[in-house]
Amino acid sequence: MKVILTGASGFIGGAVLQRLITLSNVTSIIVLSRRELPIENPKLKTIVVKDFLNYEQQVLDQLAGAEACIWVLGSATSGKDVHQDMTFAATKAFSESILPTLQKGMQFRFVYTSGALVVRLGKIETRIVNLESEYAPSWKSCVVRPALVTDGEPMMRLLLSGHYIPKQELAATMADLAVNGGSQQTLDNIDLRQRSRAVIEEET
Repeated sequence: MKVILTGASGFIGGAVLQRLITLSNVTSIIVLSRRELPIENPKLKTIVVKDFLNYEQQVLDQLAGAEACIWVLGSATSGKDVHQDMTFAATKAFSESILPTLQKGMQFRFVYTSGALVVRLGKIETRIVNLESEYAPSWKSCVVRPALVTDGEPMMRLLLSGHYIPKQELAATMADLAVNGGSQQTLDNIDLRQRSRAVIEEET
């Protein structure tokens, strides 16, 4: 399976990349990045994208046959140009270049990273969800809304209660959504933790 990933040099995206590398059914990981990554793996190919608002044809040609994208571009403090303009420039490009390459009956899964503090089903999340009907039946949208993302279990986990998720658990869930899909279009923190535990338990 071929998966596209953005934000692989970041805190969450880096964890997702490491998770994807471990999955035997993921055979190709295409990272779209502003710079080369200091990671080498036979599955991994980094494509340096000069402009995330305009995709060159030679970039799109390398994405043909991809079955999923995990979108982790930007951070909570990034502006409209990252969260909205770059996101929908990508979904438009993917719909035009990747969907025609899918085998009959297959869906392209788009996993978008939002956050618990973002207005639920706000403008961007709503547009992401609506892509599913716009590009039906070949597109599946999923919005993940993690709370505080930590590096392992935090020391103050009892005080944080259910308002955090270790990046390893979040990565496990996001990778599983890309590979296996799911019925939910929006997953809040509790949903993400429940799914990650189920995925991890299945592996042990």
